[in-house]
Amino acid sequence: MAKAPPSPDESWSSTGLARREAISAWSDWAASTIAPIEVEVFDPKAFAARWISHGIGQLRLLHLYAPAQRVTHVGADRLAMRAAPSIQLVYSREGTMQTRMGGRRFDVEPGQFVLLDNTRYYQMEMATPHECIDLMMPQAWLERHLPDPAGLLARPYDAHSGWGAPLGALIETILDTGLDEAPLPRPLIAEQFGSLLALATAAHEAEASAGGHRSQLATRVLRRIETSYADADLSPDTVAAEEGISKRYLQSLLAARGTSFVAELNATRLEHASAMLTDPRLAALPISELAYRTGFLDPGYFTRLFRKRFGITPSQWRDGLAPQS
Repeated sequence: MAKAPPSPDESWSSTGLARREAISAWSDWAASTIAPIEVEVFDPKAFAARWISHGIGQLRLLHLYAPAQRVTHVGADRLAMRAAPSIQLVYSREGTMQTRMGGRRFDVEPGQFVLLDNTRYYQMEMATPHECIDLMMPQAWLERHLPDPAGLLARPYDAHSGWGAPLGALIETILDTGLDEAPLPRPLIAEQFGSLLALATAAHEAEASAGGHRSQLATRVLRRIETSYADADLSPDTVAAEEGISKRYLQSLLAARGTSFVAELNATRLEHASAMLTDPRLAALPISELAYRTGFLDPGYFTRLFRKRFGITPSQWRDGLAPQS
């Protein structure tokens, strides 16, 4: 009998648990999943909470129903990081979040979101029970869409009007209809998040006004990789020639962002390959042909890189054995 594919979705509820056990489980889960935060529940006797977790490509979307509480993260330099470093998009669906971050104090009202770095200090206080979304995004992934995420932290954005409205609509659609019947594979839905977040934060305009020539060059190189990953001849030499810079200078631009041309190219190719492997329209496509379509001339090399990145072979991924996070 074939093994059923694992679900990328999980959930938990305090219902039926003893109060002390429930609060401990809630705090421990938050510390290991979101950030090493300290949780202060204002009314322990009335504690009730639940969470739903959705895997969306490299992202994880957490749907939280939480009590009145204060959460404080003092920063990775003072607490051991059990949660993976990431940029979080915290979206309020119900309840106001009084926030201290980056030396600023502000409120995140229902229909607004804020970006925060889960390795830095922040505090969020909710005076009433609240419902929110916490979208966990690896920084390296996010930087393909936002040239300088650090410059966009600690400011509330409206997700119900202007260019923020499409992003808010995507979040609400996921909450209302779920992901099981989504028209696109989850990794491609993750890409929609990146594009809509760039629009909502006006990231490209902010970069242009900052006048960072090196940052703009690095962003163009990364975009070239993203749009031309399937070209087997794509190389640092060709892209450097197109930009009128040396290969060495190109590599220094990416090194300043903690990455390299080959690392970004392989990561992008593997990300698209993982999405293609779960696309039912491509179920009959041989693994070798899929490798060629994502820019790999050697299927064996593709399989080795895929196993190193995801822990399983492309065939196992296609068979529904993809890991949960």
